[in-house]
Amino acid sequence: MSRDSSHTYIHRHKSHHADLLEDFCRTTPGPDDILVPPEHQPLNPEDEDDVVPNEHAAFGIQRATQRKQEPAWRDLGLARIVTEGPPARGSATGRGTTGSRTIR
Repeated sequence: MSRDSSHTYIHRHKSHHADLLEDFCRTTPGPDDILVPPEHQPLNPEDEDDVVPNEHAAFGIQRATQRKQEPAWRDLGLARIVTEGPPARGSATGRGTTGSRTIR
């Protein structure tokens, strides 16, 4: 059986379809023009000297350095766990009071 006797995902019913496909694959389409409204167009780099910034750059840097950082919690309480051991059975400090927990 010849290779052309079975259907494939692209099967040409007419012989001139092969010529059309070759012509289509040979040429590359040019870029399409997309109409963009003026308010969405990017600024021209040559015109950036005329643009006045909304706020001074030093103001943003100064405000960022003056922001107080939230203190980080670094004490895991490992010393207390090692010295005291697991919580007692009757205490309500654990997640559940049904069983004892061993920390290894």
